[in-house]
Amino acid sequence: MSQHSSGGVGTVVVLNGPSSSGKSSLARALQDRWPGLLLDGGLDRHLGMLPRAYLGPSWSHVYRYAYGPDGTIRAISVGPAGERLHRGMHRAVAALAGSGCDVVVDHVLLERRWALDLVQVLEGVPTVLVGVRLPAEVLARRERERADRTLGQALAQLPAVHSHGGYDVQVDTSVLTPDEAAEVVLGRVAADGVPTAAARWRHDLGS
Repeated sequence: MSQHSSGGVGTVVVLNGPSSSGKSSLARALQDRWPGLLLDGGLDRHLGMLPRAYLGPSWSHVYRYAYGPDGTIRAISVGPAGERLHRGMHRAVAALAGSGCDVVVDHVLLERRWALDLVQVLEGVPTVLVGVRLPAEVLARRERERADRTLGQALAQLPAVHSHGGYDVQVDTSVLTPDEAAEVVLGRVAADGVPTAAARWRHDLGS
């Protein structure tokens, strides 16, 4: 973990998993325990920058959904605004780290090109890739219990989100509380040795 003065390079912790998997709660738990400044530079923060129209009638410019007969989402693709948003988010995170800030990033890496872009932009930045996992049936139940999610979104994301390679550390949020999961992640961040997953992603996804 870094507690840098200006000019240092911060650490980036990427929490990758589907919607409703507990990433936001884990990010807050990490911020509460981090020995210094840990900024939240995650996807929800960047989606919140969108104009109101893009959060309503123009949402298909960000994400496009294909629905099944029961009205739940079966597939998700990204629109042109979503592509620019993700690329901009990755570069914003890299800039924050370059200024000496540690950053936690909750992400839903649906596309191979997003995963590659993220780790390429963060080359030279200490980066810990965290897989946030849980069983599909638990994920579906959590989504149903929330009032702010479109049904089927999380399960539609699940096949792709963890398909890019291994992680530096994984947590199962169906058995760990946010506090417990944060302790697991913090243990990996504080461990001796340089995280290796981002380098493997750069090699494997770029080949």
